[in-house]
Amino acid sequence: MNDEGMDHVVFALARKKAAKGMFKEMRDLQRFGGMVGAPGGRKWVAEELAVVSESKEVAGDMITDVVLDQVFGDKSFEKFGKYFISMHFSDQHPGKHRKMLLFKFALPDAKHMDDMVRLIALIPYYIDLIGRYKLSSQARNKTDGARQKVAQEAYKELESVRQEALQRKKAEKKRLLEEAEAKLSGEALRKKEAKERARQMKKSMPKVKMSRGH
Repeated sequence: MNDEGMDHVVFALARKKAAKGMFKEMRDLQRFGGMVGAPGGRKWVAEELAVVSESKEVAGDMITDVVLDQVFGDKSFEKFGKYFISMHFSDQHPGKHRKMLLFKFALPDAKHMDDMVRLIALIPYYIDLIGRYKLSSQARNKTDGARQKVAQEAYKELESVRQEALQRKKAEKKRLLEEAEAKLSGEALRKKEAKERARQMKKSMPKVKMSRGH
């Protein structure tokens, strides 16, 4: 998704086991999301599925009656959802591209490709939905605050890493300087000792008096 084509959305729908794994592994879900239960008074996803979302508002807006009837409701999921694994929408995706819509399906054999029709139809449906989606002003204020907080934490973390790298560089420079000084001191000491030995040898040698014969 391009930057203009997606509001603040962090949302995932997955089979329960996959959802737990995603929540542990994906930093955006950890930082912004939480497990969302069924809201009172409306239809919700099948029992086998779990929803992770930044807010109940986003979860409710992403789980529309259309997708419940087509795939994710109790009856429809039993019939059409067997190849569904997960979907993950995020404007804070921890990768090169920040805004992503990711769909994960199992692939059936060639004889059962027709079973994928409703799952594949989710892709253009959600591209269109996300492209048009706007948070309420109240929810937007909360998401702005959350993203600002995360940005500040990321800056502090980056600054800490930079300072650590700088300290390591200084320590390495100091170590190399000390090694060079020690090497020079050692060399000077050896020269001094050699000079002293030569002086002592010269001192201990018998003096030979030369005389001229007449």
